[in-house]
Amino acid sequence: MLLNDALNLPFKQSEVDFLIPNLKEDLNLYVDPFLFYKSKNPEFNEVHTLLRKFFEIAIQEITKGNKKVARRMLSFPEVKETMLGLSVGDHAGRGLGKSRGTIIYDEIISNKDIQQYGISHIAEMQLLIEGVGYDMVSDMCTNIAKSFFIRYTQAQCNMHNIPMEKGICIEHVFDWDELDWDDQHEDLPINPFNDSPFLLVPKTVLRRFEEIDYKDFWNSTYRYMLREIETEKSIKAIGKVPKITWKQINEKYNFSKKTVVEVLHEKPELKRIYLAKKEKEQTSAVSLDAVEGTDLRRNTADELKKELSQINPGNKDAKKYESLMIRILKLLFSPQLDDPHPQVKTIDGREIIDITFYNYADSGFWNDIKIKHGSNIIPIELKNMKDLNNEEFFQISSRLNEDIGLFGILISRENDGLDIQRAYRRLNREKKVIINLTDKDILTLLDNYQNGLSKTMYINQVYRKFMEEA
Repeated sequence: MLLNDALNLPFKQSEVDFLIPNLKEDLNLYVDPFLFYKSKNPEFNEVHTLLRKFFEIAIQEITKGNKKVARRMLSFPEVKETMLGLSVGDHAGRGLGKSRGTIIYDEIISNKDIQQYGISHIAEMQLLIEGVGYDMVSDMCTNIAKSFFIRYTQAQCNMHNIPMEKGICIEHVFDWDELDWDDQHEDLPINPFNDSPFLLVPKTVLRRFEEIDYKDFWNSTYRYMLREIETEKSIKAIGKVPKITWKQINEKYNFSKKTVVEVLHEKPELKRIYLAKKEKEQTSAVSLDAVEGTDLRRNTADELKKELSQINPGNKDAKKYESLMIRILKLLFSPQLDDPHPQVKTIDGREIIDITFYNYADSGFWNDIKIKHGSNIIPIELKNMKDLNNEEFFQISSRLNEDIGLFGILISRENDGLDIQRAYRRLNREKKVIINLTDKDILTLLDNYQNGLSKTMYINQVYRKFMEEA
């Protein structure tokens, strides 16, 4: 039973930033902390920084002799609130936080390389400990960064009208002042089937298997070294380059996790070589189309156009309009524009931007906007009204600056050509670009999407028109 079906919510997976959870069974996916590191989004990078800081503190506490503090810190129970993993029929989890943490603690106190160089990526624990797999790496990440997932869930619920209950107790949240775990009371959504809180997870940090993995280390790095050793032996023995298969290498050197663990304890420099290599490689999240139980349905352009037609202009339906437009923009411009944030305060805290999208593009129209106008963030104002005037343009104009960028989008139900021309002239003097999209433009964009046309062709034309008329 998917969240949107259980609560009769209109969105589909392609229209939201988070994984739509199954409220009755776990989805076979895991949080990969390496994807936080590889993200272009600074907010996601901060999560990776937080993970490193956690283990730096734990190692420091061990060094200072505060072993009880470190033991308490290294407690990682299964995070049932995310509804990820392999549990079938419920989200009970195993509750083995202390015993799972003990193997991490034992590794840290016995591993001189970790004490000297620290832990760059918590997934490297998979390479060093036989009892650690990608499920535990996922749980370590989610436990340590649970405050991030709480904030993220609250933002998504507010954005997509997912009901929350006030003051719900969520367990095992890390207190950075006390260096200990504690319960916390937060506004959170509740699973109607078991009355437990749940957390939403960005789909861009999910995988079926972790990026950093003992099998990947063997296949991408170590077996090549072994083949080179065998080749040199054969050249010395028979005077020519032999044909050596991967099967022969695997069998001779006993490919297994135990073997990898032993090798990396004996030669820790190989781990650092492997991690440096992974940091330079391109990586991406899982395609949800390949994961059983996820929401593969899509709203058609006609269904979304019908939803728009049923929203009346005016303040009464402003929240409905905002929620629908966020879904439509996500559908139209993802993955180049992604991770929408609603009701974002400006730097001075005095003004609110209706919605911002992070600009992930590294080619095409949105990358051009990033380069020309400094727009890593795309601010969008949503006006559920027909009569625009200079005030609406100048409102979003005041949000644009060198920090956020000089490009914005104003979306309204209709517009007036004369008001737009006057606004364009003033914006041009300030070197700011604000393109106005109306219902008519949105309908055209949806039709183009439905017909498989370029997602940016039409908006590029609107942008060019602004530049020519300004």
